[in-house]
Amino acid sequence: MAASEPGCVFRAMFPDPPASFGPVSSSLVCQEPIFVLSVERYPRDPESVGGLLEASSGGRGGGRGRDLYDLGLSDGHCRLRATLHPSLNPLVRRNQLRCGCELREVRLGLEYDERRLSVGRRIFVLLEAQVVARSNGAAPPAAGKLKVQKMQVFGQGEEPRLMPELPIKAKRRYYLPLWDSANYYGDAWQREPPGHPIQRLEGSRCINLKQLEDCIWQKKKDLPPVIVRILHKFRLYHFGRPDRYSECPFQAKFLVADKSWSVTVVLWNSLCMDWYRHLEPGMVIRLHNYIVKKSYATRMGQNAGVTKEPVLELNLNPRNPAAEITVINSRSVREEWQLPALQYCFITRKELSELRPGDVCDIIGLVTFVGRQERIRNKERSDEFLVYRWMHLIDGTASEPFVLKLFSTSQPEIQAQISPCSIADNTVTLLVCTNVRVECKMMDPCGQTTFPYLLTTEYSQVYVNGYHQGKLYVKNPKVKEFIQWIRSAKDQERDRLSRTQIGGCYSYPPLPSSERDYRREILGRCPLTTMSELKQLLNQLEYREHRQVTVQGRITSVKYQSLDRVDIESVEACHTGEPAIGGIAEFEELFDADRSFLGTSGNKSPVIPVMSNGTPRGKQAGLLLKRKRKGTTRRKKQASARLSKDKESSVEKQTTIHHPQTREKNVNHAGSPGQDLNFIKACQEFYTDSDDVEEMPSPVNPCSAHSVLPLANCSSQQEHLPHRGDISQMVARSFHFRDKAFLLQTFGLQPSRFSGIPADQTVDLEHCEPACCHGYYTVTILGLNEELSIDTIFLPIVPRLDHRAMYPAKHSNTLISILAHGGPASKQRCHVDTDSAESSPPSPGDILRSAAGLEEMLFIFVLDICNQGGISVEVALNRAYVQHRAL
Repeated sequence: MAASEPGCVFRAMFPDPPASFGPVSSSLVCQEPIFVLSVERYPRDPESVGGLLEASSGGRGGGRGRDLYDLGLSDGHCRLRATLHPSLNPLVRRNQLRCGCELREVRLGLEYDERRLSVGRRIFVLLEAQVVARSNGAAPPAAGKLKVQKMQVFGQGEEPRLMPELPIKAKRRYYLPLWDSANYYGDAWQREPPGHPIQRLEGSRCINLKQLEDCIWQKKKDLPPVIVRILHKFRLYHFGRPDRYSECPFQAKFLVADKSWSVTVVLWNSLCMDWYRHLEPGMVIRLHNYIVKKSYATRMGQNAGVTKEPVLELNLNPRNPAAEITVINSRSVREEWQLPALQYCFITRKELSELRPGDVCDIIGLVTFVGRQERIRNKERSDEFLVYRWMHLIDGTASEPFVLKLFSTSQPEIQAQISPCSIADNTVTLLVCTNVRVECKMMDPCGQTTFPYLLTTEYSQVYVNGYHQGKLYVKNPKVKEFIQWIRSAKDQERDRLSRTQIGGCYSYPPLPSSERDYRREILGRCPLTTMSELKQLLNQLEYREHRQVTVQGRITSVKYQSLDRVDIESVEACHTGEPAIGGIAEFEELFDADRSFLGTSGNKSPVIPVMSNGTPRGKQAGLLLKRKRKGTTRRKKQASARLSKDKESSVEKQTTIHHPQTREKNVNHAGSPGQDLNFIKACQEFYTDSDDVEEMPSPVNPCSAHSVLPLANCSSQQEHLPHRGDISQMVARSFHFRDKAFLLQTFGLQPSRFSGIPADQTVDLEHCEPACCHGYYTVTILGLNEELSIDTIFLPIVPRLDHRAMYPAKHSNTLISILAHGGPASKQRCHVDTDSAESSPPSPGDILRSAAGLEEMLFIFVLDICNQGGISVEVALNRAYVQHRAL
């Protein structure tokens, strides 16, 4: 329905002529539901103040005055572009107000741009609304009927816009990514650059780079062109400031070289929008109308030998002079130019232990684990964030994987497609990451195991299936060996590749297992946090912001909860009267003891209260709360009723947002596995015309498991902070191709634009089987001053099945040792009996019974905290160490 047709809410609220609206200070409330189609971020400029935004305040705790947000709102018929009042910015930064959500009682203000003639341009400001949040995070059902692409913009007529939409309240030609500034975002970056596609080189006189050194002192202009090869492409840099005008404040750096020398090429402003996406390492380019300067490090008085940067840089600007960039076809590259070849340094996982911290290398592997995207604050600009995720890759040369901490490489389209392999669906992810740096090695207490990992640098590049074709590394000998291993040995790796994982809590390198090692290696760099500071920090975290903190205190309660679809009552009935749901054989073997404990004890949720008010601590140690078992039939009926109730409707709640004070998971079920790249197609990208491709046998489907998740509550002790996070998001999931779109969206970051996927295609995360974790412990921590306690979630590491298990830990399997090591010990030989049978991990009941005496112990707790969105904050217990001496 067009904006001019009857029934358009916005037309009824703001009729023409605009003068009929009344004073600028007025506002109107829309009683109809409004959907948020987009949330887009951009920095202020000096003209952003004034009008309805004048009352906003900056600062870390306020409206975060550095950024503004434009919203795309829809009543179902047309789209209205509005600016979010800065006092409501925290709702976006915590992902409460997001694309796809529904707003009610929307109050819109209207002001005019007085710099324009007549009535000027109308600017709508969202001042207040109620955010409708659904329990499953899905978009409202009515959103599935929205035809986003065909909607007309209110107030802009019926003619389609040819130019990208620009920020409403600033003279900027771009929007920033919603959650970091290291990527490009928006339609303004999608246009083809001048002279693209690749041109043939016309005959012209050129100069080599070494001759440019004299030009700095002579200050020559109109220098001849240079022909160079791109060796490195650096991460995009945004330098916009709210107190300065700049339509495109971007900088892009490239390391280039010819036969004589190497220099840094710097693209400025709109040239980045035109060329950054299209220039790749290995390309040969011709540059003209450049400005020669000393490198930035040299101008700042730094030694070029220490910084390892070239002495000179060529600056290319969109004007004064207007730089010329020409990409030379590979067939037109002449041998007499003697351009340096693009060098690669691929290593295998077996060779990684031979490298030293700081060494730079390239890797290739099959992706077996992809962590969720998280954010940490930029040390140089505390109001900006860096986005990262952990990954595991295998290459067949060692049992251990490559562990890669992948930050943004300014390749959003490629990184959005990274997923684990799914051998059951005959789909693989071949990932190449160049210029990664070897990081420090952590050692276990025995001094026998090292934990190296790889970290992307500012000039790393990543490539996945669909982007390998034509890359120069396909001819590298080690890449060819890796492809040959896939062809010949994938059957031997089928079992390993059938247990690929995605998402969940993940921390690397593993922390030491003893208090002494932790004090020596970690504690000096991670100061202690008080419980009151922890409480304040939990309320300040922004969306997906991750922190690791260390606190000290005592354990007052430990509870175990099974990760089942229904609560423990129905699980007990399943174990006593019916066969349990099947899973991976090894998974069942490790937790036979758990099932026997649940089936015989009658405890819905095993609990050990170590300390409670009014009772001596010593008498409380070792007690279990016994709960009366109910009849099997009654339990089944209750479980069925709960499940049917969950399926019938989702719980809705409203969060009201005001000015000036602050008061979806969608999935497209993918088609058949044949639509994705399988083993054969993935390998074909690495073959030239002379290579031979052999057909490979189809893998078998892996076993599937079930997933569930009730949350246990903990009794209060003075002021008590219950766990506010979603347990299902903390648990890694087994990856299957059928759930690919949903899992990537769930463990990725909230997008800026609503895709228009119908709500009935959503999938509950609990239907995706957990990767290895069978249950979790809720550990209640009481501060030393006994003024504040907090519930934490401990997800034990399962030996041999868990992607977090990096070495075989051996210990006594008591609760204290399990908390210090991260999980139960791997299977050990029994020395008490004469036979050589292997002992199974202890059951949760045995572990809880081993907690006697904890009330007298003082612990050091290492916590991983992360905001899941809104007020949902997870607190994961990474390690707990018994203190043997006071801090």
